[in-house]
Amino acid sequence: MKTRGITEGAIFCALGVMLTLISYYLPFFILLVCFIPVPMVILGKRQGLKVSILSSVAATILIGLFLGPLNGISFGALMLFVGCSLGFAYHRDLAPLKKVVIGVIGFLILLIAVVVGYEFVMGISFTDLLFQTLEQSTREVITLYESTNLIDAEQVSIAKDDMAMKIEMMKLALPSTFLLMPVVFGMINVLVSDMILKRIGYPVKTFKPLSQWEMPVTLKYFLMVILLGDFIISLFQVTSIPLIYIVTVMNFTNIIFFVMGIALIFNYLDYKKMKNTGVKVLVVLLSFLLSSVITIVGVADTYIGIRQIYRRESQIK
Repeated sequence: MKTRGITEGAIFCALGVMLTLISYYLPFFILLVCFIPVPMVILGKRQGLKVSILSSVAATILIGLFLGPLNGISFGALMLFVGCSLGFAYHRDLAPLKKVVIGVIGFLILLIAVVVGYEFVMGISFTDLLFQTLEQSTREVITLYESTNLIDAEQVSIAKDDMAMKIEMMKLALPSTFLLMPVVFGMINVLVSDMILKRIGYPVKTFKPLSQWEMPVTLKYFLMVILLGDFIISLFQVTSIPLIYIVTVMNFTNIIFFVMGIALIFNYLDYKKMKNTGVKVLVVLLSFLLSSVITIVGVADTYIGIRQIYRRESQIK
């Protein structure tokens, strides 16, 4: 191994350890957990898979010394499964979609390992632990209301029912959340790595701008079948299909149309030659606040072709 590779491996190992310690000890920086694999991605692009693996193993040992073996393995797995695999993908200069898929698979393997660890190694059901914690927190809040007389008995009863309903909704949303987390984390790591590598002078294959995203024809018709199926199930009140399956499928369907709705808005901003970054950030924030409307807009653009309509009208003029 070359001296330069050893030096860079040590530097990026230190960066990974620092990110881990900051995200662990400072609650306000918990989101930095998402970026822990990034140093290994950059190192993998520069020095290859072997150096990034050795650096990840060294970082795992150091984190274990600071935070204990269990945390060391958990955070080290992020670098190994996600950072090293993505670094290899960048080193091979793979297409953007392939990089995201590799990142998603890495996060998914890690997530499954965490759940299996709770289930079989520690003898604890991960989902049961999660919902027991939520229910315990709910009981403590209700007890606080009752003991301090902050609200009357009728309002306490309403609060109990509301919290119970929210917990049930969370149980239904849990599968889609577990499936969505690797997609979000994988996408974030690819976008951040693309940005850093471009800034330091590396040519990388990136996604088209969001304003140019269009839904593939096969996916368009597949989602049409999903929408029609959901409509029929609701119309005839079909109960033979477990509700959790319907909620999971529809959550992903809505997310896809939500993204297409934002893509349409960005396309319109480009059409109007609006380059202000602040306006685009404001649009994204408002889109999340009006997610239902944006999702409907995405459906309309997918099956009516709104962007083709206003661009065709401008050509006629």
